[in-house]
Amino acid sequence: MCKNIKRRISIAVKTTILARQPIFNAEQKTYAYELLYRGLMEVGDDAMTATVLSNTLNSFGMDAVTNGHFIFVNISKSFLLSEFPKILPAGKTILEIKEDVSADQDVIAAMKYWKSKGLRIALDNFTSVNAQHEQLLAYADIIKINTLSYEGELAELVQTLRIHPVKILAEKVETLEQFETCQQLGFDYFQGYFFCKPLLMVNQQSFQSNNAQLLQLLSHILAAESPKELEYEIAHNLALSYKLLRYINSASVGLRQPISSIGHALALIGLDNLRVWVSMLLMSSLSQGKPDALILLSFCRGRFLEQLASKHGNKQESNDYFILGMFSLLDALLNQSVNEVIDTISLPELVRNGLLNASSEAGIRLNLIQTLEHGDWTQLDHILPSVALDDEQITAIYSEAIQWSDEKNALINSML
Repeated sequence: MCKNIKRRISIAVKTTILARQPIFNAEQKTYAYELLYRGLMEVGDDAMTATVLSNTLNSFGMDAVTNGHFIFVNISKSFLLSEFPKILPAGKTILEIKEDVSADQDVIAAMKYWKSKGLRIALDNFTSVNAQHEQLLAYADIIKINTLSYEGELAELVQTLRIHPVKILAEKVETLEQFETCQQLGFDYFQGYFFCKPLLMVNQQSFQSNNAQLLQLLSHILAAESPKELEYEIAHNLALSYKLLRYINSASVGLRQPISSIGHALALIGLDNLRVWVSMLLMSSLSQGKPDALILLSFCRGRFLEQLASKHGNKQESNDYFILGMFSLLDALLNQSVNEVIDTISLPELVRNGLLNASSEAGIRLNLIQTLEHGDWTQLDHILPSVALDDEQITAIYSEAIQWSDEKNALINSML
């Protein structure tokens, strides 16, 4: 490979940002993740695209990307017709192609070939069924419909597709009402950030009653100003004490000596670290009955903002930034507005500013991770200069945050 090509690949890898977006089944369980990436197709060469995608996925960590689920990967027609899909994991990958790709012999042959190799096929932005589409449908596994931009009757299109052996995915589902409508229409899978929205109920009394104790405890723990004060709050909740000690003594935390008491833990790891870990356990308890992706996203945001603060030398504030990221979804967990949540819990000033003031430094950093999650690359370019990190550094922080949140969530789930 000539030096110029190597240099172009190196630049492409450094300017590629990779993110993942969850896709749910009808029970709001995570079925797959779609890879969102900037910088690959712009390189203008399928060989380079494949190399950059392979290098990025390897550095990102395939296990971190999939977490045991399928991955959707957007590809061009020429990429489909090449040998490059073989770099993607068979049995885990769904090749996503535009529905306007012509159903010529080469495309049909490529679809059949890659399906025989363990890859699946999804058709994106599907709008109608005609003679050409019929040929593609014969080899497709999943049909994606953009529910926001589709101008016809969704019910009619779903009914038409039902005669084919395909699953139907609703894309751009941004509210719980949209999710329920698509569910009633018979969609199989759902993609969008509807799960991050609070379900604002007319009568919250029973919900608040069930969670008031947890929320009160969380508020006391965040407000604790001394190790003794925090130890008192934790020690008086036997279930929390038990879970916390199990968590701290797990291999995931990696302490060299076993911890026998909350006081011992405070002496060894400090007030701020223990406050973060207790908050994670309580947030997991609050997430019961919610989509699994919600607490994962909460942890991921927290870890991302924590590491971002550390990169900027703000280690003193890194724990508060973790709380900010995690609590940015507290409204969805509690089915209350942000203002109502803030009125019921004592929060560090940085966290409060980040949640209420989008123009504050904390608010801008929170907007950064939210923009990355949505794959809004134009908006991301506007935000990145304010954090003084390049694409490669952002991707490294994000990929580590994903892997960290997956591991911690699995560990906490084992204790619930």
